[in-house]
Amino acid sequence: ARGQDSATARRVSLSALQEDWAGTGPVETKAWASDMIFYGPGGVGTARGTEQYQRYVLEPFRAAFADRQVETKIFGCEGNYCGAFGELRGNHVGTWLGLKATGKPVAIRFAFHWHVTDGRAKEGWAIFDVPGLFKQVGLDFF
Repeated sequence: ARGQDSATARRVSLSALQEDWAGTGPVETKAWASDMIFYGPGGVGTARGTEQYQRYVLEPFRAAFADRQVETKIFGCEGNYCGAFGELRGNHVGTWLGLKATGKPVAIRFAFHWHVTDGRAKEGWAIFDVPGLFKQVGLDFF
């Protein structure tokens, strides 16, 4: 269809995944459009624009988990939409979603989706296996 570019969507989505969630440098959102919208799960919330995304989504996550790595298990694109499933791995060194640091290595299952237009991610959706995270650190989420 006109205006759809799976190759660009793939490049942008993979860049967002690695730079945002596994990156060790300063929080940057090079893959995102400045007027982007990120729809996160409860506790993470919605971010409108890159400034909110950096401040309220990425910075708290990066402060809570050191030595972050992304293990992508499934990744695919159709037109301007891409999706990924995998695990975010790291050492739990700070508070995230009210869960105080445990110092334990953890793997958080995720699913991300991106809508890419004009070479930038315009929208993003995420879910995280928070009950699974709590179980790894010895807590019963339910």
